[in-house]
Amino acid sequence: MPAKASIIKLNDLSQAIDRAVAASAGKTKVLGGLIMGRQLSAAAAAKIDAKALASNITKQMVPALSGFKLTPKVVVDIGGVTTVGFIAKEELAP
Repeated sequence: MPAKASIIKLNDLSQAIDRAVAASAGKTKVLGGLIMGRQLSAAAAAKIDAKALASNITKQMVPALSGFKLTPKVVVDIGGVTTVGFIAKEELAP
């Protein structure tokens, strides 16, 4: 039986990543956004339109992540594992 999903604040996730970057790269901040989504095996990814799925995931998440610009993203790993989801970048106030 799968474990119950945990809830994490996007800000907490971002800060944890920033700390890891600082520890490994000596930088306090790296430009870019957080990538979130699902990983699919090569076999599963071959059966779907990954770009359409990423767009659908992004559209469904827009209302939940106000203050962030979401961009659909598909990343295919060397081993064929495909990550389908979005990149979230914080929108800065003008």
